Amino acid sequence: MTGRAGFLAIVRTDRQGWSKHELAHLHSAAKFVRAGRRSIRTDCGVTDEGDPWFVFCADETDEIIAHFARIGSEYIACVPFRSGALTGRILPDLIEQFLRRHKFLPQHTGAQPRSSAIRSTPADGA
Repeated sequence: MTGRAGFLAIVRTDRQGWSKHELAHLHSAAKFVRAGRRSIRTDCGVTDEGDPWFVFCADETDEIIAHFARIGSEYIACVPFRSGALTGRILPDLIEQFLRRHKFLPQHTGAQPRSSAIRSTPADGA
């Protein structure tokens, strides 16, 4: 019976969703998207498997502009119906790469510092 109780404890831990720290990074990213785009709203939740997700949607159309998820210790960012998702173990780095790729942040040269609004934290430290 103790093996089963241990399994239930793991399931409950996995279903916690995003940490406050992760949500702060995602909401910070939403500010950059809002600054360069029409009005958006955000939504988030947890899949049946316990993986958290977070989306940016256009207010007028409900179109999903961006989708973020954490599966295990890896983050995923994509724009639905466009090829290729970005993946990484450090959420702020992934967010910055995503925002630059989709022109929500200015492109930088190697000498330019990273955005001060986005800081690094590994997925397993969440």
